[in-house]
Amino acid sequence: MKQVKISRPILVDHVARIEGKAGIEVMVSNKQVSSVQMNIFEGPRFFEAITVGKKVEDAVAVFPRICSFCAAAHKITAVEAAEAALGVEPSDQTKRLRELLYIGDYIESHALHLFFLAFPDLLGYHDALSMAGDYSDTVKAGIALKDVGARIQSVIGARYIHQENLLIGGFGKIPGKAQMGALKDELASLKSASELASDILINFSNWKELDSPRLHLAIAPDDGRYTMYGSHIHASSDTSFPMKDYRKHILEHVVEHSFAKHCRYDPGGSKKKNEPSIFTTGALSRYTLNKRSLTNRAKERSIMNKDHLDPSNPLSNNFAQAVELIHYIDLAHNLASELAETIDENERPVKYDPQKGGIGAVATEAPRGLLTYLLDIDGTGRIKNADVITPTAMFLPMMEKDVGRMAQSLVDGGISDPSIIAPKLETVVRSYDPCVSCSVHVTTVK
Repeated sequence: MKQVKISRPILVDHVARIEGKAGIEVMVSNKQVSSVQMNIFEGPRFFEAITVGKKVEDAVAVFPRICSFCAAAHKITAVEAAEAALGVEPSDQTKRLRELLYIGDYIESHALHLFFLAFPDLLGYHDALSMAGDYSDTVKAGIALKDVGARIQSVIGARYIHQENLLIGGFGKIPGKAQMGALKDELASLKSASELASDILINFSNWKELDSPRLHLAIAPDDGRYTMYGSHIHASSDTSFPMKDYRKHILEHVVEHSFAKHCRYDPGGSKKKNEPSIFTTGALSRYTLNKRSLTNRAKERSIMNKDHLDPSNPLSNNFAQAVELIHYIDLAHNLASELAETIDENERPVKYDPQKGGIGAVATEAPRGLLTYLLDIDGTGRIKNADVITPTAMFLPMMEKDVGRMAQSLVDGGISDPSIIAPKLETVVRSYDPCVSCSVHVTTVK
């Protein structure tokens, strides 16, 4: 008798509590997951194409509009790519201010994700508002952390999104010592609050069904500090490459079901010694590769809870973000304290010739993972070509694999009700903290 193949879909039309619009489609055939798709249907926005022909100063003001959540990350990376192309070397003070600005982005982003997007899943609530009645101190701590991250960006960038005070070569206006002192005091008062996220996550174990070896990519800090800067990108496979060569090693390709491209890692570059591999990036990857460089408080918390930081399980990304919250509150406090004593409010941006032209490629660590920019500036100071790859586009293939693992484990356990399966799949997606709006701009205009 001919076997009848029974297929049925598990559909999530809209994944709640993530940045942007995305859905999940899992096809199950005869109790086997046969396909998994993260349907990225947020409308594509062609940021690379629309900056071609613009003055470089205008272009670096456009790129942060890719996403308000990640505006500082995009602004800083775009500006530094322009500086690399034009041969501009900013001052040490500018570098410290940019680092503090970037840390503000981290603190705000991690607090938002953990306290308001991820914790409702873990604590059994529909959303953070319904959670507030029983966990008012938790929600207040999340708001305070998110607010200080936004305040750092406002003080240094002149506003907390799309920071126009950040310029090629420096800043339009330098914040004063009193502002830095106020930030220092506020950050010191939030050190206990920064530990609350990990206190909550300690009570929850990773879903072992998701355990699987995975390749991690992150920037290797040049100065041994756990930060968002460095000249090389390294992998958990003990391979590495200069960040300026990212286009040789991080390969994009189009997939039919998504407005966002997918990425793979080719360690051999043009030598093609190995098949390109899917990989992940983000807080868990940074922790896995750079954990020895954490501040003391963050390092102690991670050592005490190493089972929650399993590099083979995506749910560990939540705990890695919690450890980073502790680390970056400490690092921000140190930087603000230093700048409160030493800042030169009269410093002006480094002068440069935009008509010099050139090509600059830069990678930094955005809150959600590796962010790469390449700007080709012509002899008139205008953008000839631009290339941007965002963290979400990099880890989308791995995310699909993990959604499939979770779905298969539930089906194997005899669970067939989509209303039970779907929330579990959403939790897996949220653990990556995807930024869908960032991912969709990379479609090429022909």
